[in-house]
Amino acid sequence: MKLLNSLRVRLVLWTVVLEALLLVILAGLFTFSLRNIQNREIDETLRLSAAQLNAVVDVYGDSFEIPQTDVITLRERGISAWILTSQGEVAATVSSGEPIQLPDHLPESGHYIDEQLNNGAPVRLFRSPLTEGQQYLGEMVLAISLTPVQTVTRQALISLSIAIPVVLLLSASGGLFLAGRALSPVAAITETARQISAADLGQRLDERLPDDEIGQLARTFNAMLERLDKAFQRERQFTADASHELRTPLGMLKTQLSLARSRPRSVEELLKMMADMEGDVDRMTRLVEQMLTLARVEQHGLDGTGIVDLNKLLPELIGDLQEHARAQQVTLDLTIPARVNLSLPGDEEQLRQVLVNLVENGLKYTPPGGRVMVTAQRHWQTVIVTISDTGEGIPAEHLPHLFERFYRIDNARTRASGGFGLGLAIARAIVQAHHGQIDVDSKPGVGTTFTITLPGKKDGQATVN
Repeated sequence: MKLLNSLRVRLVLWTVVLEALLLVILAGLFTFSLRNIQNREIDETLRLSAAQLNAVVDVYGDSFEIPQTDVITLRERGISAWILTSQGEVAATVSSGEPIQLPDHLPESGHYIDEQLNNGAPVRLFRSPLTEGQQYLGEMVLAISLTPVQTVTRQALISLSIAIPVVLLLSASGGLFLAGRALSPVAAITETARQISAADLGQRLDERLPDDEIGQLARTFNAMLERLDKAFQRERQFTADASHELRTPLGMLKTQLSLARSRPRSVEELLKMMADMEGDVDRMTRLVEQMLTLARVEQHGLDGTGIVDLNKLLPELIGDLQEHARAQQVTLDLTIPARVNLSLPGDEEQLRQVLVNLVENGLKYTPPGGRVMVTAQRHWQTVIVTISDTGEGIPAEHLPHLFERFYRIDNARTRASGGFGLGLAIARAIVQAHHGQIDVDSKPGVGTTFTITLPGKKDGQATVN
């Protein structure tokens, strides 16, 4: 049973079984065809011999004579014959040796049957009327031995019964060899997979394989390992960063508690210390909420889907942030083309969170007197939203990492402003959950532009209401 667990053995067994079935069917068809050909030749010989005998028999009253030359010809063909009178009595016989007794069972006139003679020899009988012109004179019964035919058929069956097992044995041996060669990369894949663990995803398969199914499997397996390795690295980094972020407010909270208990303090001092502790708790609460939001979006996608009308959402959002922009002394503009339908399928609250995050970032890092510009447009079935600012810009080396979790361009400044480096990671996760894409382009001293590309409403019109 353990041997049958091998894919190579099962593959060869199935191949051999199917091949054996096919060979048996072909052997049966060959034998059947051979017998049919032989039977047709025998029937034709009997029919022609009967026609010849009917033409040469001389009838003198109750006497039937067969010319000796025709008797010799019939004997050379292996034909035995009986001439019967109209009363059914044997009037003449043709045989190669001693006279043969007429079989007990005879075919109907014009038909063939297989029968055995009294000596046990198998023969085929053919019965035909003996006529002269329109006059009925009697019957002719011709027989031809089936022993040569049966001998040929038996030899063919013996040959096939020997050849088929030999062919199957050779096929099984060759199949095992070829299957072993073909499946050897699978064994390498199995061994590599056995060595892989969550702590070590650096193992890779040899990709120097032909571009066949096994080679494609190896390359796909390596690509899967690469994705898993990156995913585990992100999770480890996420856990480490989250622990680090929580350690600071927890440490400060513990310090405040220790100080509060170290000696008697006035009510004012305790209230101030409690306010500081409340700030630390609020910071941890925001961090946990952002982490839960990111995990929920990445694992479960959209909370709910509907039709989001950016023609309505964007003006509301910009209106809500105008007061913040004035406080920052930054101009906040919105540009939407007239008579363009900006509806798209998605979750309105999640998209609002993305847009608010990006606009607030623009306001935060744009100096007084600068501008933050939000534009929306539609190109066929695609809705494109851009958020541009005239802020300080982002150095090029930071752009590839900008959407990574807990990534900060300036850790000190970001912590001071209350950020954790999760906002852009959450934005990208939400956009990807909407089957869209978010990109960033920035030049130091010029400004930054975020571009969000989302699929629009498929059954809507790109132009107007």
